[in-house]
Amino acid sequence: MSLTEAQMVFASVHENALNDILTAFFTDRPRYLVYGSPSFVPTTTVAETTMPAIAFPGIPGGIQWRVRLSIPRVDLFKQSAPLPPQLTLAPGEFSASLAVELCLECRQIKIDPKPPRGTEGGDKGDGGGTDGRKDDRHPQSELTCCKLAVFAVGHIEHVLAANGEDAVALAVDAVEIVDIAPDALESLIECLLFMILQAVLADVRLPLRALRAGAFQLVPVVGPLIEDDQIKMRGNV
Repeated sequence: MSLTEAQMVFASVHENALNDILTAFFTDRPRYLVYGSPSFVPTTTVAETTMPAIAFPGIPGGIQWRVRLSIPRVDLFKQSAPLPPQLTLAPGEFSASLAVELCLECRQIKIDPKPPRGTEGGDKGDGGGTDGRKDDRHPQSELTCCKLAVFAVGHIEHVLAANGEDAVALAVDAVEIVDIAPDALESLIECLLFMILQAVLADVRLPLRALRAGAFQLVPVVGPLIEDDQIKMRGNV
C-alpha cells in the first residue's frame, strides 16, 4: 500500500524535526516560557510575560510569583523516551518532558496599628498586638523556589494558525510529577501545571505548510495522525 493510500498526497514531520521547531519557537519567543507578577516581571518583554499578583486581603500588592518552564522535549508514539510508571504512551499520542520552576516572594507583613476597617472601637495603645520587639525568625523578603521534573502525555488537534491557515497543535491530556508527598499536594501541583501546559502548548501551532515544505497546497482528508515517531497527514491538492 502506498503512503498516500486513497488520497493524492502524503506529508509528515519526524519528532526530531518537531523538537527543532519547538526549540526555534521558544528560543525566539522566550516570553512563552516565563511568567511572573510585577515584583518579578515589571513589564512584558520578548523574554518574559508580566501578569497580576495574586490578590489576598492584608497583603499589600498581593502575592508575588513567577513560573519558568524549560523548552519541552516531545516524543511521538512509539515511545522512546522514559516516562514515570503512572503515564503510558498509547498509539496516536505524544509525551513531553520539561523542567518547571515555581517561585514566591515570601514577605513578612507589617501589622497596621490602626483597627481593622469595619471594627468598632479597639485598643489603640498596643501597636496592633506587638510590643515593639522585632521578630527575626523570618527575613523581610525571601525568594522561595522549587524546581520540578514534569512529564505529560497528550494528542494533537487540527486547528487554525493566527493567519487562518490549517495547523496542528499539541493538546495535553495528563501531567505527572515525580516524588512529591503527600499525594494530595502532588495532585494539587499537577492540576496547576496541567492548566499551565495546556495554555502554553496550545499557542504553538505548526502550519501544515511545514509538513509539505511549501511544495504544494495540501487539503487535509486524513489526520493529523501520530504514527512511527511522526505526525502524518494525507490529503489532496
